[in-house]
Amino acid sequence: MPICLIIYPFAVDGFMAQFTLMIIKRWILTVALLISAGSTFAAEGDWGYAQNLYLKLNLSEKWSFLHRSQFALRDDMSDLFFGFADAGLGYTFHPAWRIDGVYRRAWIEPGDTWLIEDRPLVNLTWFGKINEARLMNRSRVEFRLYRWDREDDIRFRNESRAELPWGLWGIKPYFEEEFFWGYNRGDFEMNWLTGGLAYKAGKHVKLKLGYRWILIRNFQDEWENRNQLVSGINLYF
Repeated sequence: MPICLIIYPFAVDGFMAQFTLMIIKRWILTVALLISAGSTFAAEGDWGYAQNLYLKLNLSEKWSFLHRSQFALRDDMSDLFFGFADAGLGYTFHPAWRIDGVYRRAWIEPGDTWLIEDRPLVNLTWFGKINEARLMNRSRVEFRLYRWDREDDIRFRNESRAELPWGLWGIKPYFEEEFFWGYNRGDFEMNWLTGGLAYKAGKHVKLKLGYRWILIRNFQDEWENRNQLVSGINLYF
């Protein structure tokens, strides 16, 4: 079961060392689960695809403009059912920490009609590096404001990521784990385990391609497995 830690950003070095060790343990577990997922679950459940775009534009030494957008397919990549776009500002208040304020709009088609959800959110992100391995842990609180007949909700998400320094021709492996906890449900709603390859195509561009195993709780309160191919374009200026 995922574990949530609340981190004080100006912690002493000893605590940061324990925090970093915790993150490394989570990534080791993620790798093991991805291997297990690939052999156990890849043949079960729906296959989908998600394309992501990320833009970070530095406005000053500490401030940056941020944008993310995505579209996703389901039913063996035959049905476009989800997308979002957002814009926000990030503030780097410590060499290893950044806080973001973002407004996101999401579109979802559960049936025959497209529905709109507003998702203002706040991110708190830690960035680290160990022996050239790039590490990240992000906590997010998003306010889910539905424009249809559904009770508004609050969701907490925590993502950990490691990009390893080893690879060929600049192509490096990366691993991600993210869990979702819903306030109204009072329980975990979803968990993502992702593994793939990242390539820095230039000073300002990074390309990513990977496989994501999704464990999601359905409306019957049962867990389902889903498979998703994910690709991404990251732009930095």
